[in-house]
Amino acid sequence: MSPKELKDQKLTDIFKALMGLLKDQSFEEISITELAKRAGVSRAYYYKNFVTLEDIVSQYEMLRIISYLRQLPDGSRLTLQTLMTHYFQLVLDDQRDQLILISAGKEQVLIKTFHTVLVYLLKNKLIPLTDRTTDSYWGDYFSGAVINLSISWLKQGAVEPPEYMGKKVENFAN
Repeated sequence: MSPKELKDQKLTDIFKALMGLLKDQSFEEISITELAKRAGVSRAYYYKNFVTLEDIVSQYEMLRIISYLRQLPDGSRLTLQTLMTHYFQLVLDDQRDQLILISAGKEQVLIKTFHTVLVYLLKNKLIPLTDRTTDSYWGDYFSGAVINLSISWLKQGAVEPPEYMGKKVENFAN
């Protein structure tokens, strides 16, 4: 296993351990010793890589979204519907963990991560730039809207397919 693969595996392990603990405990009740033991990592690993438990969530979500970006179809300009369809598929694939984070009140971590990726996509012109998308508040608005829509979708059982949700976001955005 390469050093990057090992690093990603440790991050995944500690994230999954955190999700397991969050089913029965709040963030405040989780001890680093218990988390590290459950994840099979040392306490030193935790303190070297994270300041808070939310950092684990942020780093893992970023890893997942980078994976999502790599799975997008080739093309210099992607449609918003394509991007959102793939995003909702990612949310669906991580449904259990997403619902645990929502129950723990960590929606802001999801919004922050989504916003970081959105800024990257805009900066690299992977999303068409318009007067709206270049407004300094648009990214905050759009990130909150998409995450809140995904939360509602998950809480309702994710009945509609990701393609439907991608089209819905595109319709709302236009």
